[in-house]
Amino acid sequence: MPRWVTIFAVLSALGLSAIRAFWLALALTASPRAADAADKLVLQLHRAAQFEFAGYYAAQWRGFYQAAGLEVEINPGASPEAPSIDPVREIVEGRAQFGTGSVQLLMQAAAGQSLLLAPIFQQSDARVYYRASGDFSSPGALLNGRIGRLPPNNVLDLELRTALYAEAIDPDKLRSLSTEPGQALADLASHRVDATVGSVWELPWQARERGIALKAFNPAGYRVEYYGDSLFTLQRVAQTHSGMVERFREASLKGWAFALQHPDEVAARILAELRVEAAVSDAASFTRYQTEVARELARYPDVPLGHSNRERWGRIQQSLVKIGEIRRPADLDAFLYNPNAAARSRNDGRAAIIAAAAAVTLLVGGGFLWRWGRGAHLLKQIRRMSLQRRFA
Repeated sequence: MPRWVTIFAVLSALGLSAIRAFWLALALTASPRAADAADKLVLQLHRAAQFEFAGYYAAQWRGFYQAAGLEVEINPGASPEAPSIDPVREIVEGRAQFGTGSVQLLMQAAAGQSLLLAPIFQQSDARVYYRASGDFSSPGALLNGRIGRLPPNNVLDLELRTALYAEAIDPDKLRSLSTEPGQALADLASHRVDATVGSVWELPWQARERGIALKAFNPAGYRVEYYGDSLFTLQRVAQTHSGMVERFREASLKGWAFALQHPDEVAARILAELRVEAAVSDAASFTRYQTEVARELARYPDVPLGHSNRERWGRIQQSLVKIGEIRRPADLDAFLYNPNAAARSRNDGRAAIIAAAAAVTLLVGGGFLWRWGRGAHLLKQIRRMSLQRRFA
């Protein structure tokens, strides 16, 4: 066989192989699960393990992460007595890809660091507690007593300050006494303070166990209502691994839906498999109490899990600007994750790849057909010349 026929056959075969290879790569690109099936991720919680984070554990235990092609390790935050763990820092330094937090995420976003994926709780856990025998039921009433104040970087103190500002009350005018999160109830019981800010996740139950009658008011009644715990990542993570981020978010919300629909089942497993760090004597009853707190804060099922309102975030940001916690406002469009836009962007990208694949197929296939037709024509000419020579 002439050498040119062999070369032609090789080139033709390469053309078909190129088409097959291109479409195989396209299939992997169009399927994020196939591309990222071995993703190993770390979720860093901002507090110790308890029902406050039940949805993430439910997503792991029920196989929702696995079904999404994800292998997830959940790292609890520190106990109340231990130094806190900053989820943002854990992600920045590469030890985690996702984290949980609250309104501080907006402050981090002003520094260009975080991206909100989904608020889990539509309201925060901050409350101002006081002994039932007293009357400190409003920000103004706090001027009449000794107020336990957490460190300024604590989100509960931040929420108190925004409520005071909204009521035109100078926080420096309060008779403030320093306290720590684990010390609030003891300070109230000993009458060291008359009121203090605390978390609805633990303080009411701890007071009930100790027989201390408390009342409370919600700072949200005096300023814009803050969101509670939310899921987040960094913008660079979302930009680099958009499909993985979307799958993690969806699986996490699915886990939260299961946890809120089957609280007793998830609570029992939390008690069996996790170490509850809260200072309580009856961990089982405490965890059942937290299931009701979770449902109340999430406002589930009245509000869809992960729902986020841009205008509300704008008002929250303004309140933080007014107390000096944010000097340069964050770009809310960059801060708030839009799952519809993310899906649309991914679909547009796939459409562009498919269009490119079709064009390449036409070019390569057309070239193949052109070469094949030209080769067949030349082969006929060679055969005709051979016959002429044979019978000449």
